Amino acid sequence: MSGARGAPPPPAACSPDHQSLAVACTPALLAYLYRSRHTYKAALSSLSFSYRDGAKAPLPPLKWKGIFEAIEEHVRCPQKMLGSVVVGDADCLRLNVYTPAAPHFAPLPVMVYIHGGCFFEGAGTAFLYGGDYFVEHGVVFVGINYRLNVEGFLCLGIEEAPGNAGLKDQVAALRWVRDNIRAFGGDPGSVTLFGESAGAVSSSYLISSPAARGLFHRVILQSGSSLASWGMQQDPIKTASNIAKEFGYSTVDPRELYDILSRRSPEELILAVRNPQHKNYITAETLLAPCIEKPIPGVEAAVTGHPLDVIASGNYTKVPMIIGFNDNEGIYFVAKDYGTRVEEVNPFELLSPDLEFPGEDSRNSTAEMLQNYYFSSKKEDMIMSVVELYSDLYFKFPAVIEAELYLRTSPLPIYLYVFQYSGYINLPKQVSRFGGRRGASHADELFYMFKPASFPLPQRYLETSMIRRMVTLWTNFAKYGDPTPQRSQLLPVRWRAGRAGRAASPSALVIDRALSTAPMWDERVVSLWNHTYAKYRRRSFGHYGLVRDAAALS
Repeated sequence: MSGARGAPPPPAACSPDHQSLAVACTPALLAYLYRSRHTYKAALSSLSFSYRDGAKAPLPPLKWKGIFEAIEEHVRCPQKMLGSVVVGDADCLRLNVYTPAAPHFAPLPVMVYIHGGCFFEGAGTAFLYGGDYFVEHGVVFVGINYRLNVEGFLCLGIEEAPGNAGLKDQVAALRWVRDNIRAFGGDPGSVTLFGESAGAVSSSYLISSPAARGLFHRVILQSGSSLASWGMQQDPIKTASNIAKEFGYSTVDPRELYDILSRRSPEELILAVRNPQHKNYITAETLLAPCIEKPIPGVEAAVTGHPLDVIASGNYTKVPMIIGFNDNEGIYFVAKDYGTRVEEVNPFELLSPDLEFPGEDSRNSTAEMLQNYYFSSKKEDMIMSVVELYSDLYFKFPAVIEAELYLRTSPLPIYLYVFQYSGYINLPKQVSRFGGRRGASHADELFYMFKPASFPLPQRYLETSMIRRMVTLWTNFAKYGDPTPQRSQLLPVRWRAGRAGRAASPSALVIDRALSTAPMWDERVVSLWNHTYAKYRRRSFGHYGLVRDAAALS
């Protein structure tokens, strides 16, 4: 493909009789889009679906005659934006492919990004996730959409709504990449799957999913784990029932719930899911997420067991991985729940929904333990104590457990990191009004990796060195399976893969103004939460009973 400025290249010809681009699995449209001297883009659009089809896996491919043009890049699935404004298109299952414009003779490594957004918002487009920096480092970048909210994650255990339609969209996108990315200069045998927040949770599930076997060869998990309480519906029928109550109905019958919800518009369903009465932004009882699917004849499941059981058994896709988190993940969510100041915290409000207590005594003693550990000696800065608890409970501890289980069960390298850089474009921290605080909030690293089309930043704020460092680490991993194959002025520290062993925390790369290494986790924090989960981790998830009895880090 030529990279010279001028007219765009002609659209690719696609027909059901022509064995070329995307004919076998493209749900609808495929064409080249001219972008700039750096990048070409292509977009894949799916067949539209109604709500009744929307809770199932993606529909079969659409066949056509002649040429179709895909020219709308900024398409997102239905979601709430501001207040009660719902945006997005039902025909949203699209992906964007970014390729280097310079000629290349060998197929390039491919990086497929799954966006975050708590499974109710976001899109895999250049609105936030422009892939410019990645393709400049010699990879093919793919950003994907997947269904959100009720359409993506209603889980009733019936054929009409088996669950995890959003994850199945991701699997369909990966299958498209496998079958078609060579036409864009990509290597289908060298696919790195990566995601942040809900995108990391999704990637974590796909590691354990039989449906995704063979579709990727490396994984990067940024600030998300399938073992996090917010990454799984603890009781899918209860979740659906809570949404139905927003419309005045009270039932726990799956078919009745389906009939109630299928009569509602996407706008009504989205507004019901994000009811403002819920205080805890990350664990509200109407939030939808992946679930453990009930076996249904003829229906391919994305999640067949609890990921704790699956990973511990070793029955997952073993690939090299990068796993990490930001040091102050909780800032973004604490700001939504409490603002920037808090005088007093009720520890009972902070008990995770994936903890189940046999009685009030155990519940009270656990709340008291949290009070003593996180709040007893930090009255002068209570809000940061809440940030610390949110960071540990919802992000760090789940990632630690997942990383340790991989280290125990896989012979392949696992690279661990902590991102704590604070610069001009730590935008989530600044928007949360914690700009003067040290470290990095949830999602702060993203603006050192992506070039958002929605708000171009002045050149002096681009933090060029950190952007080059982050993108080089990630693309080195995609190219070589090693983020630091050799030392350089940009990467003066060799990032060693983690090694299993409980004598001490594995070493992690600390990404800050200067690179360094340090233990991945605080042993005291891990011990506290490991002890708590060993005793009180929820055992029942709808039809599924958790098999694993002991603490993951025993």
